Order: sequence, then C-alpha cells, then structure tokens
Amino acid sequence: MESSEDPIIQVKDEQLMVSPLSGENPVHRTAYFIKPCVEDSATLPHSMFSSGRTATVNSDHAKLLEVRYKGWHYPSAEWNTWVQQMQHKYECVWMKAGIDQAIKASTFQIRRNDELIIELAQRWCSKTNTFVFPWGEATITLEDMKVCWGYSVMGAPISSPLVSGEEREIEQKLIGVFRMFFKSKARRADHTPWMKHFMSNESRVEHEAFLSLWLSRFVFPGRSYTTILKSTFPIAIHLARGLKLALAPAVLASIYRDLSLLNNKIRIVATVELEVTLWAPFQLVQVWALERFPALQPLPDVIEQGQLLMTKWHAVKMLKGDNLKLILDSVGAENGFIWHPYENSPALQLYNENDMWVCDNPNFDDELESFARCLRVSELVGMECIEQYLPNRVAMQFGMDQDIPGMLAHYNDNPWISYSQPVMDTNLYTALCACHQPNVTSRYYRWWKQSNPSKEGDMHDHCVVSSPEHLLPTSSSMKKESGGSYGPPPGFTSKINAKQEKDFDEEGKLSIIELSDSSNEVRCLGDEEVGNGKALSSPPSDVFPSASVEGARTVKDNGNEVKIEHSFCDRNDVNDKEGEDASHRIANIASNLESRIWKLERVIAKLKAAKFGHKVQNIGVKAEP
Repeated sequence: MESSEDPIIQVKDEQLMVSPLSGENPVHRTAYFIKPCVEDSATLPHSMFSSGRTATVNSDHAKLLEVRYKGWHYPSAEWNTWVQQMQHKYECVWMKAGIDQAIKASTFQIRRNDELIIELAQRWCSKTNTFVFPWGEATITLEDMKVCWGYSVMGAPISSPLVSGEEREIEQKLIGVFRMFFKSKARRADHTPWMKHFMSNESRVEHEAFLSLWLSRFVFPGRSYTTILKSTFPIAIHLARGLKLALAPAVLASIYRDLSLLNNKIRIVATVELEVTLWAPFQLVQVWALERFPALQPLPDVIEQGQLLMTKWHAVKMLKGDNLKLILDSVGAENGFIWHPYENSPALQLYNENDMWVCDNPNFDDELESFARCLRVSELVGMECIEQYLPNRVAMQFGMDQDIPGMLAHYNDNPWISYSQPVMDTNLYTALCACHQPNVTSRYYRWWKQSNPSKEGDMHDHCVVSSPEHLLPTSSSMKKESGGSYGPPPGFTSKINAKQEKDFDEEGKLSIIELSDSSNEVRCLGDEEVGNGKALSSPPSDVFPSASVEGARTVKDNGNEVKIEHSFCDRNDVNDKEGEDASHRIANIASNLESRIWKLERVIAKLKAAKFGHKVQNIGVKAEP
C-alpha cells in the first residue's frame, strides 16, 4: 500500500499564540497544527453553531430517563480464572495480535458513576463527536483507546473474511457448539454455559471459544446482551492466529454512536419518558474523564511501570460530586483539565543528530504509524456504524497547537482505505521534538469566544454552560459505588453502601435518572466546518452483513427527523421486562420521592449554613436511594 502524500501536521512560522484559557501571554513562534485548518485567507462563517446540539431539557415537569448499560459488564471469578489459564498458553499469541493488555483489562472492575456519564453526554455534540465545554472541545480519541484499554490502532479491519480451509473448519466447529446450545432448554448460547462448557472440555477450539466470549461480552456487546454473538467467530479465529486487527477504531465508533444516542434521548426526554439501552463499553468514557479532570479523581491505586493505565481505577470507589457540573465546565484552576495525561504516549523519544532523526525505540516505525493514525482526520468503521473522527478539533490532547478546524473530506466509498493508508510525514518528527507548551492561535481564541455559549466573562472565570442542574439516581436497583478506604476530597461525598457480588449474567444495569427542568439551550460547534455528506452513523452494507440493520426508528425534533434508535444499539428486548410488575414500579416511584426529599433537605442545609455562618450537617442522614 502506498504511503499518503498529504501530511497530517501543518507547520506555520511566526504564529501569534496565546493561552487557551485567558488569551494572554502572546508569543510569536513556529506552531504545529493537525490538518485540516481553516486557511488564513478564508472568511470565517458568521455563526459557528450547528444544528447538532448538546442536550437540553425544557419542560414544566421533570421526566425520567431509564438508562440501561448493557455494555458495562463485570468479570466473574470464573472468567478471571479462564483468563489466567489461557494467558499461560497463549500470551505470546495475544501479544502478536495486540490484544494482551485488552484481555487483561476485561478482568478489571470499573465502578460506574451514573451522574458523571449523564453530565458528559449532555455536553456531547453528534455533529463533531466531541464534548463541548465553555472552555473548548475535547473528546475520546484513538490514543485513549490504546493507552487506557490496550486496543490496537493498527491492523486489518474487523470485517476481514476467513480465507483458509482450516479457518473455515474451526468456524464450523464453533457454530456446531453454538447450535447445540440452541437445541437445549435455554435455546441460546449464554456466556456462562459457554464458558463452563469449554473450561471443562479439552477442545481444539477452546482458544477461539474464549476469544469469542471476550469479544461478545467486553469488546462488541451485542443486542443479545448475555449470549455469544456468532458474528464474532471470524474475528476470534483471526486473533487466535496472531493476526492483528484494528479494534480501537471499531470500539471507539460504538462509543461515539451511543454517546450520540444518549444525547438525543436526553434532549427529547422533556416531552416523553424514555428508555435508552447503551451497548458500547462506557467504562472508557468514565476512565477518560477520571484521567483528565483531577477534581473528579478518587485516590487511585498505584500501578507499576508497564501496567495498563486503567489498572489504577480497578475496584476504586467512585465519588459523588455536588459540584460535578462546575468541575466539568470551569477550568480556571491550575490543572483543571489535563490535555495530555499520558507520560509515555507516544513511546517515541526523538532527537535530531547530524540532521538525522534518531529514536531508541526498536518499534519506532509501528509506534510512529500508530500515533499518526491517532492524529489523522478519518472515519471509523465499527460494527454496523461509521463515525467521523476529528482530532484536528482537539489538537492539544496530542501535544499540538490548536487552530480553527477545517472540513472533513468524506470517504463514503471505502472509509477503511483512508484510515489504513500509511503516513509519511516529516512534519510529525519536528512536532514531536518541539519543546513548548501547546497553545491556541489568537484567531482561534477570538473565534471560540464569539462562538461558544458563554454569556459573560472568559472561559476560565466560572461555569457558564446551562444544563440540567440535578441528575438524581432514583432507583434502588442502581448500582452503588463502594469499596476502597480513601476519603473523598472537599466538595464530595462518597457512596458507602457495600457492593454485593453479582452473578456473571445477572448484573444491575438499570439506572433511572431524573432530569430537572431548569436548563437553557446549549448548542455545539461544527456544522460548517464538518461539511456535508451522508449521515456517518448509517450502517455500511459491507460490514458484518449477518447482523440485521432493520428496525431503526426516528422521532421528530424541531420538525426534523432524528434517528435515535438502532436495532443494534437500542432494541426493546422482551427479556428486559421480565419480572417487572406493579410493585416494582411503585417501589421506584417511592424511591424517586425519597431522593427528591433528600436533595431538598441538603439544599435547605446549605442555605442555613450560608445564612447563619456555620455548616449544618447530617440533614437527611438516611442512605441516598
């Protein structure tokens, strides 16, 4: 495959660079931008707001949004045992395929913070696939997928077909076991029986069966939720032979898709009570926020050099923040948002020696190519979805300078060809060796101030984005964060309910979030920069054709049809409603009322403290429902 002639880094001399927060400390220097950027001579659009808005709630009455995290699975003791057994046999193969760290990550437990997920989703812009804060844009990138979760950015597409007769024979063996379960009383191949079957039998296809379960449960959780996905068999067979597949873009595409889905549901929940089922592994969304917002961090576990970064968040109790909205929207304090938290990414220490670029890393070529893909604007091919990837909007997350982002050139015919094309860009070498703090151009700062939703003051002064004030968990079935022994920082209260051990196939996934009606509209940037073209969320016909793409539904949003559900990511399965009766609904209503009373008592306590000059504590001392 020929290398790309078009560089991904744009180098400009004598650029006026300023602080991204205050617009101060101007300096003229050479700047390094991620292409494309709006040309200096181009006329900037009058309005930088798009029709793809962050979530808003405008209603006379609060509504409920039921969020089901079907992709947020937890490991069982049996699964961890199987991982250890397979690791002893196949770790070398996993390393060759680039999945060794990702498989180990499936043994970690990240305790969910529902309020944080919802607050982030409210700030999501589906037009740009970025979080829009008053102080700038940020997003989950391919680098996050690689560093936090261990997914490979490089490799063949996940839709790679089986070629050899041996591979097809193994697939037929897996299908045979799959059909055997369908003939049983359960009439499906559930995760736990599948695991027990292969752990207790000396099977020639145990490794492929293991990887199929890993893919079905932790990587590409499907609409079947607790059953093996037959569409993962070819992927498992490739990985079992050490073939590296690009899992990072596929998983990231599913996260983008579900963030847009959740954002849409939050926006329309003002008119109707809704449910939303998320299939993407949203643990990554939470880990991303923990890594970048220090004020959100509980005290993490200490990790050793070479361990996966997310190891430090394993089984650490999450914190419930009263000031969550303020933390996300205000970065005036030092290190309020860490643009690039990863010390060893990229793993390249370049230096110029006799006009030659030198690096001590023996895997220099692979590391450089991997990092280049993280920086290149492209489209991500996932399971039944294609999502745009715009790192040029968040250049400072990669240590680059930020200019006004330009348009994305669409590659609708074959986006994978564009993504996988090798990059040869000497400008990237220069940028990696640059010794300066990333900043923004003065015109970007002016453009952002004119475009962002702030009504007064600079970005760093205070919280300026209006969004639902309170996001209260109102169901006793919602999982409580617990464990650990570290106290919360100021402004937080920890959830202290002990978490009960859950069965591998019966995890509490339902969270009911109350969205208050005190919010104003917030819009996100990017419509005119992104350009036109067919919707990127539409499923490609040539990716996993065995999975149905029918059953999508639309709703009316300000007169326009908005696609909010997909058969893959939001299916109303009959099993979701089993066991739900009138008493359960009454319990939820009672829990809702208790939660609102508890919140009002806390507000009253704060008002008394402000009025009388002392802090009133222990108001509403009962456990938070």
